[in-house]
Amino acid sequence: MRRIGEWGKVARGARRASGILLALSSAALAQSVAPPTTEQASPTEFPGVVQGGVVAASPPTACRPWSTQRNFAFVATEGSYNGFGLGARAGSLRVGVDASFAFLPVFATYSPDPETFPDFKLLASFQTNAAIYVGLYRPGPRTDLGIALGYKYNSLLRHGASVAFYLQQELGAHFTLQGFVGPNIFPEAEDRIREKTGWVAGSVSSGLAWHQAGLSVSLAYFP
Repeated sequence: MRRIGEWGKVARGARRASGILLALSSAALAQSVAPPTTEQASPTEFPGVVQGGVVAASPPTACRPWSTQRNFAFVATEGSYNGFGLGARAGSLRVGVDASFAFLPVFATYSPDPETFPDFKLLASFQTNAAIYVGLYRPGPRTDLGIALGYKYNSLLRHGASVAFYLQQELGAHFTLQGFVGPNIFPEAEDRIREKTGWVAGSVSSGLAWHQAGLSVSLAYFP
């Protein structure tokens, strides 16, 4: 009977050991089957790229509209198209009106005989400019090409009309630079120059005094 009791103790110990081993093996199996917890890398975002129906980031600063207004500006102009003076601009960057008052030197030549060297004079005048400008094409986010149609009154040449192509470049939040090239037409120019200089016969400005070629640059300041 004593031997049978010892064998019972051994059997109970074996059952406990097998239970512990079964529990350990189950835990190890569960750990091996569970998927590893890895963090997913977030996709790379680029400025201005649409992801998931929304823009991933703000567009570059160079493409953003300026914080200052663009409906009124003070203008300083220089050159033979608008003269050397000051004025104002009203409208938008692409459509609006310019007005200025300027000093304009007029270069006139006189030749009494085609075979003689012409005389020349530099005549002083003042000019009022008014023009409508229209932007036609934008080659860049800050650059504009367009056309300007205007009326001019010159103290020497009297009434005139003008047409010019312009290139506009935005320099910053407050400044815009414009370059103009085109003709100014003054029908009374030759008569007025003859009256001013006393030139009677011969040719004044090769017979093209009415055609005053224009080239100017203007700087606009938006307060």
